[in-house]
Amino acid sequence: QRCIMADSPGRSLSPVEATKAARKLWLTATCQSDLNEVERLYQLALSSKTQQSSSTTNQDDGEDEKNIDHDEPFTQAGEKLALLLCQSGRCEKAKKGLASMGFTCRLAKQVLDYPCEDDSDSTKNHTDAIANSEMKEKRKSLCQIIDGFLSQLELERLRLVFGSPTASYWTDHNYAVEPPSPYFSYVIPLEEISLAEKSGKRQFGFIGDLIQKMMSCPLLNEKFPKLQSEANFVELWAHNRPHASGHQMHFDSDDEGRGGIRNPVISTILYLTAENTAKDENGKATGGPSLVTNQKLTDIRLATKGFLAHPKSQRLVAFDGRYLHGVVPGKGFQTGRRVTLMLAFWENIQIREGVGPGSARPFPNNNLPEWASQLVAPLDGDNDSNDYESCAETDPIKLDAIYETLGGNAWKRGRGMPSYDQVFQGF
Repeated sequence: QRCIMADSPGRSLSPVEATKAARKLWLTATCQSDLNEVERLYQLALSSKTQQSSSTTNQDDGEDEKNIDHDEPFTQAGEKLALLLCQSGRCEKAKKGLASMGFTCRLAKQVLDYPCEDDSDSTKNHTDAIANSEMKEKRKSLCQIIDGFLSQLELERLRLVFGSPTASYWTDHNYAVEPPSPYFSYVIPLEEISLAEKSGKRQFGFIGDLIQKMMSCPLLNEKFPKLQSEANFVELWAHNRPHASGHQMHFDSDDEGRGGIRNPVISTILYLTAENTAKDENGKATGGPSLVTNQKLTDIRLATKGFLAHPKSQRLVAFDGRYLHGVVPGKGFQTGRRVTLMLAFWENIQIREGVGPGSARPFPNNNLPEWASQLVAPLDGDNDSNDYESCAETDPIKLDAIYETLGGNAWKRGRGMPSYDQVFQGF
C-alpha cells in the first residue's frame, strides 16, 4: 500500500516512507502547521494498513487511531501518533489505537501533556528563612532543583564542549539520537581529583573544579548527606537532543543492571541550553522536562508520585539514584537543542577498559581528545568555583499520578504491575 502526499500531487509514499517523513518533520517542526502535517502523515501511514471504509475516510483529522497490529512500520506510526494526540490534549483519541497495539496502561496525561513551569513564585534563595513544615516537605521530595548553579564562565566552557551537535564529543563517539547510539560514559575516582589538587598537578582542571563544586555545595549536601560520606566515584555522560526527543523511563545502574542492582548515591543533571533558544515567545523551554518518580527497581507496583524539572540554562537537578526517571519529549514545537551533562556519584562502580565508546570508561589521561582537553583546561578569567551566592532553590512540579489506564483512570494498586511492553511511554 502507498499513500499520497497532499503537497506533492502524484507522488506516493509507502507507510515506511510516510512514517520516516513524519518523524523527521516532527524533530524539526517550527510551527503548528508542521505538527498538523506530521499527524496527517502518520494517519496516512496507518490508513494504508487498515483499508479504511469510505465512511471512516471522511472523518475529521482528530479521529481515533485505526486498529493496527504489531507489524512495523505501523506500530511506530501508531505509537508516535498516540504521543502526538496525548501531548495535545487528546488522550481519549489515542485509546483505541493503543489498545489495538496491546497496551493496557500509559503515562498519565499530566506527564505527557505536562504543565509548564511558573517562575513567578517557585524560587526561593537558600539564604531565605524556610518554615519547618516547608523544610520537611522539601526533604520528602526526591528531586532537588538549584538554579544559577553554573557561573557564566562555567556555562560557556560546557557549551563549547557539548553545545554544538558537530562538536568533537559527539563525533568522536558517533552519537545519534534516533536511532540512539549505544550508551557511553566516563568515570573519575574522586580520590584522584583530590590528590591531583593537593599535589598541584590539577590534571582534571575545570571539570575537576566543577565536580568539587558539586561535592561542596551546601544545598546538595543538606538534601543528600550521603554525597560527602559515601561517594567515591563520579560518572559523566551527556545528551544533545531536538525538542521532541525524550529518553525512556529507566534506572541509572552500573553496567545496565548486569550482575546485580547497583545505583548511584545521587544522579545530577546540568542544563546547558543556549539563552536564545531557552524559551520561545510563549515561555516554553526547549525540550521536555526531566521526570523523577517514587518507583524503585525492586518495587512490585508502578510509581504513584513524581516530580518534573524543566530545562533551564545554568540549572542543576539532583535526585536519589535509586528511582525511576526519564525525559518527557517536548510538546508542541520549538527550535534549539536540549543539551545536558549528567554526573552520577557512586560509592562503587567498575571502571571498564576497552576500545571505543562504552559504559564507565576511564576518563582519558594521555593523548587527550579535543573534548577532554577542553574539559580539563583551566578557566580563563575570574571564576570562584566555591561561590554559591547565585544559587537559588526551586521547587519541582509535583505530580500525583504517573500512570493511568488507557481511559484516563488512575492505575490503582489492585491492578498489579503490568509488563514493560504493556506500558505506553511514547518515547
